Amino acid sequence: MFIDMHNHLIYGVDDGGKTFESTKKLALQAVENQVDTVITTPHITPGIEPFPYETYLAHLEEARQWMAREGIAITLYTGSEVLYTHNTPYQLSEGKVPTLAGTRYVLLEFSPDDTFKYLMDAGQSVAGLGFVPVFAHVERYECLKKADQIEKLRRECKALIQLNAHTVIRKHSFFKQRFLNRILADELVDFISTDCHDLPGRDSRMAEAFDVLTERFGIELATALTSGNAQRILDEAPVPRGS
Repeated sequence: MFIDMHNHLIYGVDDGGKTFESTKKLALQAVENQVDTVITTPHITPGIEPFPYETYLAHLEEARQWMAREGIAITLYTGSEVLYTHNTPYQLSEGKVPTLAGTRYVLLEFSPDDTFKYLMDAGQSVAGLGFVPVFAHVERYECLKKADQIEKLRRECKALIQLNAHTVIRKHSFFKQRFLNRILADELVDFISTDCHDLPGRDSRMAEAFDVLTERFGIELATALTSGNAQRILDEAPVPRGS
């Protein structure tokens, strides 16, 4: 039912979990939350830290085989969450950074205190190479507090916007909640995803987020945010192994 396009389900490659048991745990959480498709997005920091790509692929295949044996109906795609560095455009152009499901969409994250200009420059650099920047969990960035800033990212970087499911559910200050309500109601957000880790408070709550979105904004928008918009990415993707 739901597509989770930001999830740290694969163990042993970042802070998403150290053992295969954590992968199993996160997969079962996804099932409980009616998630049937996951783009796995381990952290990558181009040019700063080497990414264990072969380990990632091996652990992804291990997860797929376990799901097939257990009858767990989740399709797993490759991907990454890229902490933007000045090396990112080069490594993207060289094919060294896994994009979302092997498409032209790239999930980007930033440090909470990065400036708006830095985010804009990053988005334009990625877009200039023919990729589509997807800004991860924009609720975290100190420089993004107004809806018109989100509009500018979308307009000038051709960017797409992701929020975390926990953010939809959680209570916020008056001004933060007003900002979130505005960008959701004005359809400036494209995806709600779990950003799931095997860490306290980083579990999958996609089904609950869908219910909250439906109550506040209607089922049409809730469906678009939790599956419909992400399906457009997958429509461009090669068929994953094991499907």
